[in-house]
Amino acid sequence: MPNERELVQSILAGDHAAQTTFYQDNAKRLYPICVHFLGYQDPEAEDIVQDTFLVAFNKLEGFEFRSSLYTWLAHICVNLCYERLRKRKKVLATESQDLEKLTAPQSGSRETQKEDEEEKRGQLERLKKLIETMSEKCRGVLELRDLKGESYINIARVLKIPPGTVMSQLARCRQALRQLLENEKSGAMP
Repeated sequence: MPNERELVQSILAGDHAAQTTFYQDNAKRLYPICVHFLGYQDPEAEDIVQDTFLVAFNKLEGFEFRSSLYTWLAHICVNLCYERLRKRKKVLATESQDLEKLTAPQSGSRETQKEDEEEKRGQLERLKKLIETMSEKCRGVLELRDLKGESYINIARVLKIPPGTVMSQLARCRQALRQLLENEKSGAMP
C-alpha cells in the first residue's frame, strides 16, 4: 500500500495526473459493480461510477488505509447503487399511486355496484386505448406489469432485459401514461 499512500498524498496536493491515474485505474473496475445492481446498459450505471469518484475525492482526506483504495471505492459504489435503487422504488410507488388517483372515479356517490363496475371497465378500456398509442417498448412493459400483473423478474425474462431496466422503463412509461391521461382529462387530446 505504499504506492496508494503516495497516490493519495499527490491527489490531496492537487496533482491532476494523480487524479487521472486514480480514476483510470478504478473506473473500469467499478462499472461492472453498477451493472450488477442496476442492470446491463442502464444509463445510470456510468453516473454512479462518476458519483463514486465525487464522494471519494471529497472524503479522501479521511481515508485511513484499513483497506485498499479499490475496496473503499467499491464500498462507496455499492452504497450509491443501493441508494439509487431505493429512489427508484419510491418513484415507482409514487407513480403507481398517482395513476390510481387519476383513474379513480370522479364521483364519490354511486347508487349501485353495477355502475361502479361499469365505470371501472370504462376506465380500463380508456387506459388500454391510451397504452396502445404509446411506443412498443412502453406498451410491452405496461401491459405485462399493470394489465397482466407480471413480476419484474418475469417481465425481464420476457423482454430479455435486466430487472433494473424494467423498473426504469416502467417508471418512464408510467410517467408518459400519466401525462396522456392528464391531457385527455384537460381536453388536449382528441
